[in-house]
Amino acid sequence: MRTQSNVARPDTGVREVSLSVGSAVALTALGVIAAFASVIVVDPLFGTIRTEWGLLGELLESYIVQPGFGLVAACYIWWRDGYNPLDRIQTPSLEGIAWIGFIPIGYEMAVRAVTPVLPMVGLSHSTHGGTATWRVFLDHPEIIVPGLVIMFAVMAPMEEILYRGVVHDALEPAIGSLGRVLIGGLLFGGMHLFLSGGVVSLLLTSIFGVLAAGGYERTENLTVPIIAHAGHWLMFTPI
Repeated sequence: MRTQSNVARPDTGVREVSLSVGSAVALTALGVIAAFASVIVVDPLFGTIRTEWGLLGELLESYIVQPGFGLVAACYIWWRDGYNPLDRIQTPSLEGIAWIGFIPIGYEMAVRAVTPVLPMVGLSHSTHGGTATWRVFLDHPEIIVPGLVIMFAVMAPMEEILYRGVVHDALEPAIGSLGRVLIGGLLFGGMHLFLSGGVVSLLLTSIFGVLAAGGYERTENLTVPIIAHAGHWLMFTPI
């Protein structure tokens, strides 16, 4: 477990820090570009599935940008010789299990705390509409297995391997643990600024990014943010 908590490592200079942060920003930007490309390429496929299997296709269309994230992550892993984030997908420890619960619950608590304050600064945040995913699964058990596989084994891993694994790897040479958590979280929020739109989306998803990055830094286990992310989709995100 890492214990170094400086924002920047003490033995690195401005150039190394700039290169490290610049690489992380570039990877985040590539993720955004690939996400838009994914919408164009994948949307017709998911639309076809929706015509044949309505609810499953509707679920897939909620995660239309994640294939783009997965492509960028795969290209980075291929380019970065000797780096394989899959090595950090492990059985979670007791601390990891605690983080898996804390990340989505802590995020929802933060959203509920921040939302009433937003109108004071001229912003607003609408609550989730529709029916929570777990309720849809209970009402339609025929999509439970494919739905859980889509969220926990496909879409969440593609997003987390890029924004927790790959982006953090780019930051690691020159940035300390605290810096990786903060910068990685802000970059995750910045990605949502372009894909979800608005300053509120940037603020709230940055909170989630910091929590997920904190769990990953503490445990060095990608399983933790992957399950936490998919768990949030399952418990709080509507179909």
